[in-house]
Amino acid sequence: MGHPVYMRNKQRALVLSDHYLPCGIELLQHVGNDQFLQILNRSFLALICLKLGRRSEALTIAEEAFQDALAQGGVLAPICELLLSSILMETGDQLKAKERLEESVALLGKLAFEAPLKKSNVSVLGTIASIKHGDFGLKPEAVHRERIDQCLFRIRMFGPIRVFHQDEEIDAACWRTVKSRHLLAYLAHRDQPVSTDQIMEDLWPDLDPQRASALFHTTLYYLRRLLQQFSDEELIIRGSKRYQLRSGMILSDRFEFKAKATFALGKPMTKALAEELEATIQLYTGDYLLDLDYQWVIPVQEELKNLYIELKQKLAIYYLQNAMYARSVLHLKQIMDLKPYSEEILQLLLTNYAAMGDQLAVKKQYTAFTATIAEELGMQPSFELVRFYKEISMV
Repeated sequence: MGHPVYMRNKQRALVLSDHYLPCGIELLQHVGNDQFLQILNRSFLALICLKLGRRSEALTIAEEAFQDALAQGGVLAPICELLLSSILMETGDQLKAKERLEESVALLGKLAFEAPLKKSNVSVLGTIASIKHGDFGLKPEAVHRERIDQCLFRIRMFGPIRVFHQDEEIDAACWRTVKSRHLLAYLAHRDQPVSTDQIMEDLWPDLDPQRASALFHTTLYYLRRLLQQFSDEELIIRGSKRYQLRSGMILSDRFEFKAKATFALGKPMTKALAEELEATIQLYTGDYLLDLDYQWVIPVQEELKNLYIELKQKLAIYYLQNAMYARSVLHLKQIMDLKPYSEEILQLLLTNYAAMGDQLAVKKQYTAFTATIAEELGMQPSFELVRFYKEISMV
């Protein structure tokens, strides 16, 4: 096969592989070989780039190969996704790597591919099993802290959208159009590859496709130009007519809020956890994506608002049980502002007032509630609430 090559060390072998693999890909393209091999070779090229220390390039190649594999279909997609997950692990994004591995394993199972995989590589399945159970050797808060530290940008998506580069907010004057900020928030919200058609449908729902396409590409251009002022890396990745934000580079407060809330809700209440929850609810500074007036935002707004209420209610009950009535009342009154017709929250509030010996507050709160539901809903309080009020009024 030509002159012999004697490799003295692993680094030289990698350099030679880095040279010859692209040549092989180019040759495949010339002879019209199978698209399957072309995409797979690009995934392996990404691994070589990773070994050479070119992490950003490796991630870009692997993500683009995966997007093309999705379009190709079949077993190629989970294979490329497995390779992508290993690169994500090496770059420090364990959470995204876990997601990729779980998705690829699920798809492999559907394709009846998992059995031969077990025979050929037990260590791979061991790694997959450990990631399925979240065993990274790191506590959830440590993984979360690491993800925050490696992000170039942060987006506050509760209340009005605000974008930060490291710790400095990107001034409103820097944005060429409001829509470019909306596009960034949208891609952060989706957190996965999104087709051009879907983006146009979600952000320009009332325009014809031709006009929407023109506005999308103009907005994308403005957004990319802005981000390039702060980073040399391409933060918006395109593959198979799908767009996504580069993994691990942009962090939203939605991710931070959900990660901390989910972790806390699964644990019994303690003083330390109460302090953590108090810090977590501070992230919720208003309705999610308040600036975006689209139908698809509403269900997510409701989901996150309910999670916020659940956290505050958990705190309120803890404070009530530990005779910290003023703190409990504060949270419950704020919940009542969001759920003014909730008899459950009202009962907790009345219980606090009664425990404080404030019967005047009990009567005043109950009277205000019954007047509100009568005027706004045309309803009377339930039999259970009336009985509860009579009992608590005699305390």
